[in-house]
Amino acid sequence: MANASSPANTLPEMGARSAPSEMKVREAFCGDLIFDWSYQFLSPEALQEFAAKRLPQDFSARRSELLDGRYMNVTEEREVSHVLTRGRNSVLRDTGAANGGENSKFARIVRRLRSGQWLGATGKPITDVVNIGVGGSDLGPLMTSFALREFASDIRQHDLRTHFVSSMDGGQLYAVLPICDPETTLFIVASKSFGTSDTFANVDTVKCWVKECFAELSDDAVGNDWLTAWLEHHVIGVSANVEKMTNYGIPPAHQLVFEESVGGRFSLWSSIGLAIATTCGTRVFQRLLAGAAEMDEHFATAPLSENIPMLMALIGVYNREERGINNIAILPYDGRFRHLPSYLQQLDMESNGKQYTATGAALSAPTGPIVWGGFGPNGQHAFFQHLHQGYDAFTADFVCVLHRAAPQFSESVAAALNEQQKLSVANCLAHRRLMAFGKESETPTEHYPGGHPTSLFALKELTPESFGAIIAAYEHKVFTQGLIWGLNSFDQPGVEQGKKVAIDTLARIEGKSEQSFDASTDAIIRMI
Repeated sequence: MANASSPANTLPEMGARSAPSEMKVREAFCGDLIFDWSYQFLSPEALQEFAAKRLPQDFSARRSELLDGRYMNVTEEREVSHVLTRGRNSVLRDTGAANGGENSKFARIVRRLRSGQWLGATGKPITDVVNIGVGGSDLGPLMTSFALREFASDIRQHDLRTHFVSSMDGGQLYAVLPICDPETTLFIVASKSFGTSDTFANVDTVKCWVKECFAELSDDAVGNDWLTAWLEHHVIGVSANVEKMTNYGIPPAHQLVFEESVGGRFSLWSSIGLAIATTCGTRVFQRLLAGAAEMDEHFATAPLSENIPMLMALIGVYNREERGINNIAILPYDGRFRHLPSYLQQLDMESNGKQYTATGAALSAPTGPIVWGGFGPNGQHAFFQHLHQGYDAFTADFVCVLHRAAPQFSESVAAALNEQQKLSVANCLAHRRLMAFGKESETPTEHYPGGHPTSLFALKELTPESFGAIIAAYEHKVFTQGLIWGLNSFDQPGVEQGKKVAIDTLARIEGKSEQSFDASTDAIIRMI
């Protein structure tokens, strides 16, 4: 028998978990979204008791403030309004809000691009859109565009390809620029502050690329001012800073503005989602917003026992505090959710990875967990060995899609794809079950300790609505956990000091400073 003292067998309450035959189904529903927490080894009564102990007394009031756009980000002294960008009664100046409709600037821009009516400086239709942004200006649009691209409407008159560039090292540009034509490529410069160094390092390289191309063209093609021609025909700015966009030279007609009160990691619903709409169309984008709005209503009105974000939050806090589990793996079993783990890393860890309260008081207890994960079917051949038989405690969220339509394929190919979907679901359910209950064996290599609490999101089908709902559920989970721990989930001062030190380091690398750091850093700089 495997060593009974292994960590997986000594977690609090693990030994008291129900046998598979005694397991009771614990589920909550929102539209076509199912949240199953049966394998958390918690009774509804125990969770209710925990909620009574840990939920703040004013939780309902704070939740209403969030949903109404009145909740205060006290550090930055502004309200938190991302929920309003997907509401139909929004009064924000965000030109990407759902209530903007087909006549908004956002929608008009998307129509021109997707119909081939947007022409570059030399009169050729735009064929490629490159979204340049980082953090919330990249992760959300990238994830959602990848997940929902198959829902793109078929009214396009020509192909429009969307690319994403975020890394400051230029590695992504190195791959994207050779497959694009400067005459037919439009760049979305997405930056809340319109001053992010990572983003503008990429923009500066793009300008060099464009300048070389335009220099080879006749003056009749682009005139004698290549930069103005490029800015007027090949750039859209998306930011909360109108002044900086204007000073940069972006025409007002090509500026999409969202409010300062919309946090970057919560901004895919705003005009930051332009790349989603260029990939999928405005109707799909509005369906995405509608699904998120449905989850907002569910979060506002469903009782605790049926409230998906509240269940997620309380279970997560219980696992962190009562079971001492410091990490959660995000394991999607549908390729369209491939970018979900990276997105949730930022959403959760930048929001709640803190050691101080919203008022600046130091905390001595743990807060947000480490969020990691990967595409489940690939993970089975990579890190699942450690999950099943390693020494570390973990919890996990599985995601699966029960049915998949394939109307663009022939009947036989659609049937084959459906069989693959069944195989994926079967593997998802099997590994989740094995992590929960384990497998006894006298042979150590065949013994699985089990005892790992997990949850499952099961979507009847992936649609723009169900995708919007699941992302909004995670947002509200993070918000609720922040309230429980007394955090401000809407600031991120921990990322700022590294940027400041990097400025000093770059000055030394470029020979503009003689500042010394430490022996190791100085040695590497001398090599440069």
